Amino acid sequence: MRQQTSKGYMKARAIIRLGFSALVFLIATQVSAHIELVTVPKSQSVQLTIYNSADITMVKESRELTFKPGLNTIQFSWAGTLIDPTSLRLTFLSQKAKLTLRDTSFPPGRTDALQWNIESDMSGPARVEINYFTSGITWSADYTAITNAKENQMSVDGYIRVVNNSGEDYPNAEVRLVVGTVNLVEDIAGLAQGKWRYADLDEDKRDRVRNGFKRKMKKAEAAKAMMDSEDAPAPMPSAPVAAQKPKEIVKEGLSEYFLFTVEGKEKIPNGWQKRLKAFGAKDVDVKVVYKASDRITGGSVHKFYEFRNVKEKGQDPKTSLGVSPLPDGTVYIFSEDAKNNLSYQGGVYMKYVATGDKVKLDAGETREVVLRTFTRDFKRYGFTTETRYDKSHYVKEWMDEYFYEHELENTLSRPVSVEIERTFPGNFEGGKIPFKYEKIDSMTIKFFPEAEAREKKKIPYSVKIEHKE
Repeated sequence: MRQQTSKGYMKARAIIRLGFSALVFLIATQVSAHIELVTVPKSQSVQLTIYNSADITMVKESRELTFKPGLNTIQFSWAGTLIDPTSLRLTFLSQKAKLTLRDTSFPPGRTDALQWNIESDMSGPARVEINYFTSGITWSADYTAITNAKENQMSVDGYIRVVNNSGEDYPNAEVRLVVGTVNLVEDIAGLAQGKWRYADLDEDKRDRVRNGFKRKMKKAEAAKAMMDSEDAPAPMPSAPVAAQKPKEIVKEGLSEYFLFTVEGKEKIPNGWQKRLKAFGAKDVDVKVVYKASDRITGGSVHKFYEFRNVKEKGQDPKTSLGVSPLPDGTVYIFSEDAKNNLSYQGGVYMKYVATGDKVKLDAGETREVVLRTFTRDFKRYGFTTETRYDKSHYVKEWMDEYFYEHELENTLSRPVSVEIERTFPGNFEGGKIPFKYEKIDSMTIKFFPEAEAREKKKIPYSVKIEHKE
């Protein structure tokens, strides 16, 4: 009985022809490329490994097919898709000794299909795998951060958004995501910087990219197998059936990059995008820092949230920070007040953060802490004169002293500390500076005043700049 396929499923199709009589039997299945058989496959799986920087995805599809003795022909079409036909491979997962791939041919007049001719010494089912590379599937990361009323802790949720514009539907796929700085092949490392896409490469460079990708994935799979064997608990008799849990994303270290695996199967139709939760970390220690810099913030006060990508005590290692790097993405920051109301602080683009590194999120200019700067006085003294060859006099050296005053206003109901960075028009030395400071370079000073709740305070100081002719 022939099962009809709907318009929303794959444009890529595969047909297996059984025996020498040229009788074609068709039964549709809904995966990235339809393989139509006399009997419905008993099991099937599709795995997508998405590497975003080069716009390349490795597709691995396995299923159980029924063969008859003699020649069996599988026809595969990629019309209307971004599949790379030069990357198509067919391998046998079972009954390897009884199945032989004789050759690959192309139907007359077709430029969007190929045929695998398989000689079978058996009658019955066997499991095969089809894998290929495609473009058009990408992913991105975004985050939601919510601080508590005191803004000393926050919850951080990370999400992965997968977008499918490949021309293929993937109704039941395992999704794996590569994150990190990855050079697939040394001589085309520009892929990792997005200088060109996999789809734009010639056949020779595509082949090198594919081989490099496969080596990386084999390492990933070996690492996963080792981790699974080490972490597997001993079997327990009469164990109760576990309650259904929310999906999780497994993160595995692979030296220079990480692999995220989304738990379970996902339906990712062509033209759709899906948002998947990557982690949810609670009670993350956060430090709020108010910074004003002549060079960076134009003298206005910006609010920064700082925390580290490290595992917090008591956190679930599967959902905690610090298990893997954090991909580039936008962080949407909210603050919670004593009545559990949320206020939006801003959306901040965060660059890639390695494991253990500090995250610094600039939420932009704030009115919670206000800094006003005044020049209160100016003095010029310490003149030294010299006589020229014509007996005329000139000023060889003198000192300029600038007297500044900052008015620091804290509108919050809690104390705050502020980082102020000032740049002066010359090589300076400290004048009357009644507080501790750091001299960043010959023209820059940094200091860290504190303000009590609802306090408005004045911070006077002076700097000296020596002039020499």
